[in-house]
Amino acid sequence: MKQTRIDVEAALNEPLPGFTSANLRLGINDYEHTEGDATHGTTFSNEAWEARLELSHRDWAGWNGAFGVQYGDREFSAIGEEAFTPPVDTRSFGVFWVGERSFSGFQLEAGARYDRVKHKPNAGGSDSFDGLSASLGAIVPMGDIFQARLLADYSTRAPAGDELYADGPHPATSSFEFGDRDLDEEKAINLSAILDAQGDRWSLHGCLYFTEFSDFIYQKATGEEMRGLTVLLFSQADATFVGLDLEGTATVASWEGGQLNVSAFYDTVSAELDISGNDNLPRIPPERAGLGLELSWGGVDASIDYVRAFKQNDTADFELATDAYDDLRAYVGWAGDWGNTSFTVFLQGRNLTDDEQRLHTSIVKDLVPQPGRTVEGGVRISF
Repeated sequence: MKQTRIDVEAALNEPLPGFTSANLRLGINDYEHTEGDATHGTTFSNEAWEARLELSHRDWAGWNGAFGVQYGDREFSAIGEEAFTPPVDTRSFGVFWVGERSFSGFQLEAGARYDRVKHKPNAGGSDSFDGLSASLGAIVPMGDIFQARLLADYSTRAPAGDELYADGPHPATSSFEFGDRDLDEEKAINLSAILDAQGDRWSLHGCLYFTEFSDFIYQKATGEEMRGLTVLLFSQADATFVGLDLEGTATVASWEGGQLNVSAFYDTVSAELDISGNDNLPRIPPERAGLGLELSWGGVDASIDYVRAFKQNDTADFELATDAYDDLRAYVGWAGDWGNTSFTVFLQGRNLTDDEQRLHTSIVKDLVPQPGRTVEGGVRISF
């Protein structure tokens, strides 16, 4: 693998009347990796650059915000026996505005964006997509402890190059992929309700969300094989996602120079296609729950975290269920200074119960489990 990346950022105060600042970000990325050997390998290359300019404006009719424009160019190619998509040049352009305004008792946040994406493969004509997105959110303080947020947004996403043009073996994912040049823009309406609470020694966060997709793009297994690889088709269908995220932390003990915190979380998501028959989407994560302890005392930081990933039985056609597993992790580190040099000596362990862990979100989870028990130590030095 070879990669060269250059990032440039610049800012200017008071660039124009009515504007407080201008911020420019430019990223250039030249990436290449080869799968296989020099004789039979396939070289994947990605040359891309992206520029983004933001102009923050002063109060306009009570709104503070920023206008922006974004442009990107990406040249992707896969050359060799295992090239599963043709070379594609993708150009994208976007213009947007985001802002906020305070009212008595609540605050509004809003945004709007227009995008145009053009894919040009090395063979055949080009494909262009236009998309509009908009969002509106309300932040409502509820006393000194609670704060509620209600968010609504509409978004569109243009199909990616591989979703349109894939036509070949992809051994890295053990699949033979086919794209579809007739794919439309993916559209989504999202509603979220968020409740945050903050006390002197504790905090809580909860988020309930509902997303209705139109023409959701996903990879559909056919049950067939080509060259010993599973055939996957990029397809579209309406879909509904409903999810819940909960997390909380509390300080259970504190003393001079140190404290002990406990944390917990739970998350789950249900995703269904609007089709007859099996309406489950592939590779949807299972329910998870976890507990953690974190100790800080002088220069010593230590933690122990336990996560339970439950069994995922809601599977798509030709997809296997994934068993539940436990993940126990621990960390201890000591930080200090030596002159102008800072250092941290640490020891950490992952999957300490040596469970067989398979991620249902991984396309190769039936072939490749996660690493077993892993213990490592080291020293980080900053100067």
